[in-house]
Amino acid sequence: MGAFVALLAGIGAVSAWCAVVLIRRGRRGATENADGLLIEQAARLPAQQSRNEGRDFRAHPQGRRSSGPRRH
Repeated sequence: MGAFVALLAGIGAVSAWCAVVLIRRGRRGATENADGLLIEQAARLPAQQSRNEGRDFRAHPQGRRSSGPRRH
């Protein structure tokens, strides 16, 4: 019984620690130095391109109409 209580206490402590870490990360403001801004910008561009490619695929799942042979 004591081992079970210790296990639950350990799980609770780990959960509380994870919550504190996540809350502290969420409170950080915008990046203030130039290196951080460059890193964010470099990450944002591929993400935006990836989203655009996904939207294009959803709009034309069989491919673009202008490419390939046309059926009449």
